[in-house]
Amino acid sequence: MAVQHIIDALVADWDRVTDLLGTDGRNRLRKLIDALRDAQSADGRAAVATRITRVLGDFLPHDDPVFADAGVRYSNPGQVHELDKLLVSISGDPRLYGRPRSAEERILTHARESAAALRERGHMPDAFGVIQFHFDNGSASVPLFQFDESGAPLEVVLRVNWLLRAHEDPWGAADWWFSANAWLTEPPYELIGRTPDDLLVAAAVALTEG
Repeated sequence: MAVQHIIDALVADWDRVTDLLGTDGRNRLRKLIDALRDAQSADGRAAVATRITRVLGDFLPHDDPVFADAGVRYSNPGQVHELDKLLVSISGDPRLYGRPRSAEERILTHARESAAALRERGHMPDAFGVIQFHFDNGSASVPLFQFDESGAPLEVVLRVNWLLRAHEDPWGAADWWFSANAWLTEPPYELIGRTPDDLLVAAAVALTEG
């Protein structure tokens, strides 16, 4: 069935595809994932899958790679069960975006640089509240969204990171910044400078108090 090929391609290339969907497309997809969570049967989940492919068709160019195998059909009826499992795999919390893989893997796809290189350029990666990832080889990597053009940490980032206890859980704090959520509909790091700082802080507060 062609639907499974499209859903499979969506999962494999989740970040690129959801970026292309834009706010409206992501909102529609999020509602369908919510419906997916509530579906009570394989048939119900398959119906939602079909609606997901229609959303992709509305927002992506017709030659997008996600549709590359859309005309291929499975001949094995057992693949219906595989579709059911695949749909279950993407029906997690619709407020937290990221394809089904480790949060660490997803986080590390975003722009970052070594703490040492940032220091050399006059940035401040060691300021309290700045997210740093420390690796077994002794290196440290820092997401770049946290700084202004001068290399100073953004005040709103430090405020939110304090709320998220980034000094204790940098991966958890980064996951919040890079994931869409119920308050903001878009990943918070994309909204820096586009939405009031207090709204980003309020969204972080809602998480910590939730």
